Amino acid sequence: MTQGSWTGIEISEGLIFILRHLEEPHWPRTVSTKAQENAQTKVDTIEEALARYKSANFLDCKINAYPFREDWAYDLLGQAPYFIFIDLDLEHFPSMLALNRALNRTLKNIKAAFKDDKLEPTVLWSGNGYHIYLPIQAIVLETESVFADLVKGSQCSRMFLQFAEQFLSDKKADQCHTKGLSFKNCMIRIPGTINSKNNETVRIVQEWNGVRPAINWILRDFRRYLIQQKISMVADERRRDRYSDATDAPTKRQWIETLLNIPIPDYRKNALRLIVAPYLINIKKLSYAHAFNIAKKWLDLCSEKRPLDFNLDAKIKESLKAAARVGYFPIALGNLEEENPELYNLVYLYH
Repeated sequence: MTQGSWTGIEISEGLIFILRHLEEPHWPRTVSTKAQENAQTKVDTIEEALARYKSANFLDCKINAYPFREDWAYDLLGQAPYFIFIDLDLEHFPSMLALNRALNRTLKNIKAAFKDDKLEPTVLWSGNGYHIYLPIQAIVLETESVFADLVKGSQCSRMFLQFAEQFLSDKKADQCHTKGLSFKNCMIRIPGTINSKNNETVRIVQEWNGVRPAINWILRDFRRYLIQQKISMVADERRRDRYSDATDAPTKRQWIETLLNIPIPDYRKNALRLIVAPYLINIKKLSYAHAFNIAKKWLDLCSEKRPLDFNLDAKIKESLKAAARVGYFPIALGNLEEENPELYNLVYLYH
């Protein structure tokens, strides 16, 4: 493969090179480009992906390392974290020499962690730093009680992605990138395309040698990480309880009132189910009709930011009835940051 060029045929070779890292079926999957302002678009074939890249003049062309699925499918079926993505960004290092040292150290850590001196992941130069791509043999961690018992909901496998990036890089990887990393936004660059930030061509520094190490080698370290996270969470909750006054309880949810007056462009279904519906029904104790009207007004506002991709009335009815039937409270802001960092970031971004 010719590195450092960006003619159409070489872009196709770059995409095929990346697809070799990913589990089949390869489609459908989402792609993004500079022309799309990095928004993700579902494509069903390699030809569709290449057409998107070409129409964007090959600027900021990416593909999701994980297959396209609806939210319910991720919750129901789970997703094995079979692709580890490590981002070493030059802006977080004092010099190019320091960045190269971090890369070499990370590659050594990978070999040591997976007990394989010959293991070679792919390394790309993005123009701003190094991207390390490591396919592994993985399982859906939520199906294993030793992990699922430590994490609420279907978040265990997603947390593994975040853990692995920091663990293998000695916490040198981009912290901002790691905090929000998930299966739905694990977007990876295509060799031969252009990074619009500096007009540099994305090139291959090292090619993956085809070895997929087993996830088991680092699961013990991951479990220790989860235990420490749980200990820290319990300590934080106790600290908050110790210093909080019960009379301040209503003000703790003022952020939800703020949210109801501000549109968000994504994760509207999750926000409705986790926050809005239980707040209106179980905290404010509103009638069904009143709660429905408030939720509808908010979603109408959100649709002005970006059109909704679901039946508004049906989804509101479903969420309100579930909140009334089960009686659950809206998710706490601290827990939202842990369980759905994308939605948490949106809440703060648009506030």
